[in-house]
Amino acid sequence: MLFTSVLSLFSIPAALAGSQVARQIGSVPGDQIFPNGDVYLCLDVRGGVAANGTPVDITTCNDSTTQRWSINLGSTKVQWYGTNFCLDAGSTPGNGVLMKIWQCFDNLPAQQWFYTSDNRIALENQGLCLDLPNGNLTSGVQVQTWQCTNFNQNQIWTL
Repeated sequence: MLFTSVLSLFSIPAALAGSQVARQIGSVPGDQIFPNGDVYLCLDVRGGVAANGTPVDITTCNDSTTQRWSINLGSTKVQWYGTNFCLDAGSTPGNGVLMKIWQCFDNLPAQQWFYTSDNRIALENQGLCLDLPNGNLTSGVQVQTWQCTNFNQNQIWTL
């Protein structure tokens, strides 16, 4: 009985790993962000180029620093871990706007995101979500913003 109880303690974090409760405990620096829970693909800074305007896409997960992000549940920046670059929706966010990184600025609407309890990354107060164009899971596809809609699998992003 004691052995079973000890084992159940080790299974709790795994059971909570994708839940809101786990993220409320605190974000681990350098999270990988997966499109629609596909743990083989990661949100990625294309080519690892640390420059304003570098595209953000999905690519095969390889545990590189180009696939590590700082993100928290609720109001958050989506910051490329270890850099001063943030996921940026540009000066005129809208449907189909392709995502890039840009130097992080406080209170900049194009960089102010909200990670929801149902695993969407939404531009705060703008009705737009980080979106995988047409649900295309091909490595190298640049992500975009699109009007947030309930149950849209193209807008689900897990850590």
